[in-house]
Amino acid sequence: MRDISWKVLFAYAVGCLVLNAVSHPQTVLPLALSSWTLPPGLSLAFLLLYGLRYIPWLVLVTFLISLPANGLPSDWFNVIMSATILTLCHGALAVWLKRGLGVDPHFRSLRDLSWFLVVAVIAAWIGSGVHVYNEYLRGGPESASWLADLVNYWVSDLIRLLVVGPLVLVHANDNWRTWRPTREMFIQAFTIGLSLWVIFGLKYTDQFKFFYLLFLPLIWIAMRHGIQGATAALAATHLGLNGILEWLELHAITVVEFQMLMLGLALTGLFLGMTVTVRRATEERLHQREVDLNQALRLAAAGEMAQALAHELNQPLSALANYAQASRMMLADLDTHGPLLAGTLNKIADEAGRAGQVVHRLREFFRGGTVRMETSPVAELIEEGVAPLRKRAGRYGIELHVNLSSALPTISADRVQIATVLLNLVGNALDALRNSSTLEKRVEIKAEYLSTGIVRICVIDNGPGITADIRDRIFQPFATSKPEGMGLGLAISRTLVEAHGGTLELASSHPTRFCFTLPVENSNDEGQAKKNV
Repeated sequence: MRDISWKVLFAYAVGCLVLNAVSHPQTVLPLALSSWTLPPGLSLAFLLLYGLRYIPWLVLVTFLISLPANGLPSDWFNVIMSATILTLCHGALAVWLKRGLGVDPHFRSLRDLSWFLVVAVIAAWIGSGVHVYNEYLRGGPESASWLADLVNYWVSDLIRLLVVGPLVLVHANDNWRTWRPTREMFIQAFTIGLSLWVIFGLKYTDQFKFFYLLFLPLIWIAMRHGIQGATAALAATHLGLNGILEWLELHAITVVEFQMLMLGLALTGLFLGMTVTVRRATEERLHQREVDLNQALRLAAAGEMAQALAHELNQPLSALANYAQASRMMLADLDTHGPLLAGTLNKIADEAGRAGQVVHRLREFFRGGTVRMETSPVAELIEEGVAPLRKRAGRYGIELHVNLSSALPTISADRVQIATVLLNLVGNALDALRNSSTLEKRVEIKAEYLSTGIVRICVIDNGPGITADIRDRIFQPFATSKPEGMGLGLAISRTLVEAHGGTLELASSHPTRFCFTLPVENSNDEGQAKKNV
């Protein structure tokens, strides 16, 4: 629990005393009802925020605020005991809320608000019971009217608990030094004032029927600002309503009736504001999860495409090493091998440029999701994707067979990304067959040109197949049947294929058959084209 300044405690006590002194309690029978007294809501809020060590201070304040209305008591013990009982009950309810029920005092969910409402109802019953009992000790009404008196005090206490308590709890952590009112806030405050003027200021209006005009600005504010706006709007409405009731000097029964209406307004505003706040928090969490998922996909893509990068760089780096070794040998006899050495150095420059281009293309994809297209034969694309896995297939005792139809066209595609798709699909097939009991383990890659102008590439294995529990969500992120798998490979592969204008699907679950298509309409384009994922 955090400490609070003595200035806050002093301001709390003085504020309660002043409000109670300037108010004019309405009389229902001989019972004094005051709409301004703050301690029921503030006491519970203080104990929730700062702990039980402030109970003695709150007992003192609760006792002192009764003096302006009732004068010095003749029975000091009963008055002090009443204040002590009230504060201890609030303390017990605060402990039950925070420790027993695990409620967040700042209201992060509808559950927090709902349990606070339950506690507020109980606290109001306890407070009204203590007040009515004290009135009877001072020669109050006959016992026949005790229930009506109890209900009247309960409504008065509950309103203060529901208006003051949430206002303090929700805004306790706000940085008021940086807060600046906006034009919209002034307009919203004006609508509250206008509604109150229409209800009470016009001569021929029915005040009770027109009271529901106050729901309009409250709904607007709650929808725009959530629970923060709803609590502020309820406090402003309650303040304005009490001021008007004091000014009009209405009969106490009328005051209680307006408090009943205010109770309905408070419940509506709090739950509407809390619903809006929860919805926005949920949307923010979903947005953050989407951001995290996109980042995870990028990282997983980096891991998957590292194999393609290694394959792409293997040939130019090997060539660079061979050309460098040959150049050293030519240096021994420059007169004879001078012209040949110049050609070899040109080849070194070409291979270094090729390696740099591969790295540059992959960096573009990771930064901005850019696909760099170039025309390539289908057979060459497939071989680039399958070649890095041939040794792995041999270690597992798996036959890796490529079956290509005749007259396959050239297509426009990002070679590195299509290689990544094949690495994923063929790698999954190898993993499925690795521990399989199948005698003849076989993975087949087939490619054919369809009359619709697309190339269809399929990866088939004779492993155990895809189980029913994962079949429908196999392309969803994090869906995997491998204990060590991340479940991102197929999701990434589908994204890469769709970026090329194709589709990736599970054509058969047993035997497992994944097929993806690539359009051929851009196959005659020269140079490079860019298309965003």
